[in-house]
Amino acid sequence: MDKEVLKRTIYDIVSDTVEDKVTSYEGFSRLSCKYFTFDIETEDIIDVSFIREEYKMEINVEIGIQLFGKLFEAGLEVLFRIFGNILCAFNPDLVFVENGTDQIFRKEDTTVIINTKLDQYQRKYLSSYLITLLRYPYIFKELPN
Repeated sequence: MDKEVLKRTIYDIVSDTVEDKVTSYEGFSRLSCKYFTFDIETEDIIDVSFIREEYKMEINVEIGIQLFGKLFEAGLEVLFRIFGNILCAFNPDLVFVENGTDQIFRKEDTTVIINTKLDQYQRKYLSSYLITLLRYPYIFKELPN
């Protein structure tokens, strides 16, 4: 998919899911709403070779997300709805990493793999409800961090 079409499609998915104003900047490379900011990187991805090697996945787009503290829980729910909508729209392989290293979950082929090796804070916010918002079959498995 063309990179500009991809960014526009992600913007549409985010806008439809957030149900509130989503502002785009820099040609849909940065999306912002009351819950978070998305930075969509399709070119010059500094970490892409590391990510490909570290997680053994063919990653070609990196999305950096910053959730806003005051609306963290509501934003997290919206974020997982967005992930589910992206999975349904593109069926991509995907890895969701916190702080650049900790795999929270990954989607390979047709299954989401939820990491069982999470710290107390990660387990607290990765509820069964949020996992079901991904709308994909899932399994629990220890993933390397």
